[in-house]
Amino acid sequence: MMFLEWLRFILVALCMLGGMFTMIVAILGLYRFDFALNRIHSAAMGDTLSLFLFVLGLVIAVGWNVVALKLVLVLVLQWLTSPLSSHMLAQFEYHADEHLAEHIDLSQAQFRQESDTEEVAAQ
Repeated sequence: MMFLEWLRFILVALCMLGGMFTMIVAILGLYRFDFALNRIHSAAMGDTLSLFLFVLGLVIAVGWNVVALKLVLVLVLQWLTSPLSSHMLAQFEYHADEHLAEHIDLSQAQFRQESDTEEVAAQ
């Protein structure tokens, strides 16, 4: 019985440490990267993975009950909203930054834009 408590403690500690490590790396990525799309990616990936590890550690710690169900609900809601907001920010950056081609290859994206405008002009 004591072994299972120690095993649960070790699993909770590993999940919490993993979540903290992931969040610290994401924060460092926010300050280290110069390009906005890299920062968006760092923030989006960091918060989803770290929140998953934190919630997993808390669910292991408290056991499966109503509190754990609420934590899982928070995780699901965050997983639904964070990628959408990151995608919207990336789309805004794509449309608003005139110097985007200096950072990434837009040859296919520009081709799609030109073909779309040609199709509209042809109609």
